[in-house]
Amino acid sequence: MSEAAAFIEAEGFVPIFDAVDAMVKATEVTVQGTMRLGGGIVAVALTGDLATVEEATEIGAETARAVSGGRVSSIIFASPSLPVSAIAANPSLIDG
Repeated sequence: MSEAAAFIEAEGFVPIFDAVDAMVKATEVTVQGTMRLGGGIVAVALTGDLATVEEATEIGAETARAVSGGRVSSIIFASPSLPVSAIAANPSLIDG
């Protein structure tokens, strides 16, 4: 079975750090790292089995929204392509 990947992005590190804290306390997701995307946007990459990644992404996005009060985006890849898997495994590849 392939590993799912997901990304959550928000403005600033604080909402992302709070999201990471909530996700790892509630699930067994693997947080691969964070990346700066420019314009103050920060993202976190997660991997794991699909059900766990879906649950963690929902928890993380809700937590980031509550902290930031701003826009939070997320995406889940149930069966990521090789390039997406590479970015999820090593977020520093696109760290701006």
